[in-house]
Amino acid sequence: MTFRNLILTALALTALFSCKKSDPAEIDLGYTFFPNTARAFIIYRVDSTSYGISEEEFQFQIKELLANEFVDGQGDAAILVERYKRLNSSEEWVLQNVWVQKRTPTAAERVEDNVRYVKMAFPVVEAKTWNGNAYNTLGEWEYTFENVDKPTELGIQVFSKTVKVNQRNNVNLVDQEIAYEIYARNVGMVYKRFTDLNTQLGQVSGVEVIMTALTFGYEL
Repeated sequence: MTFRNLILTALALTALFSCKKSDPAEIDLGYTFFPNTARAFIIYRVDSTSYGISEEEFQFQIKELLANEFVDGQGDAAILVERYKRLNSSEEWVLQNVWVQKRTPTAAERVEDNVRYVKMAFPVVEAKTWNGNAYNTLGEWEYTFENVDKPTELGIQVFSKTVKVNQRNNVNLVDQEIAYEIYARNVGMVYKRFTDLNTQLGQVSGVEVIMTALTFGYEL
């Protein structure tokens, strides 16, 4: 082997090993959109409107705290989500319910009021779809990722890398079903809209709920 060929071979081997060494770090499955760290919390402002014979509007705050970790029935690491409610910042938090969530290598799941949803399917890539109701009896809803790693502005807060999870978009002359959530890297869900309205004989009935993240952090 000539000296020139020896140099070329050495360079090729160096490049090969460098690529192999850096490949794992370059694989981003999007886990940071769904943090699963104990003691992390998010406080939301909730704006809810109920439609029927009369229209009623409600505003309050919800605090979601990732509390104790445990191993669930499938043998996966899971975490309890303690949900507190108060009308405004001058009141004390009151525990409302406890949900469960987990993040596996392939999905992020949440059990909300005893109903399991597949919130995300990894990796997080544009236009990827999955059945968010795969583990419940509510009927198939095709979830879709949109605007991966795009910024989202919520009032005075700007989240530089977010993803929108479209869950439902069924709008016609009778029904208006719109549901989606926005997640920010290293924070979690920062915005949620759920609209389920029905119009019959000019009468609108149903509910609309919007959750907007106000603050987030960790409790000691």
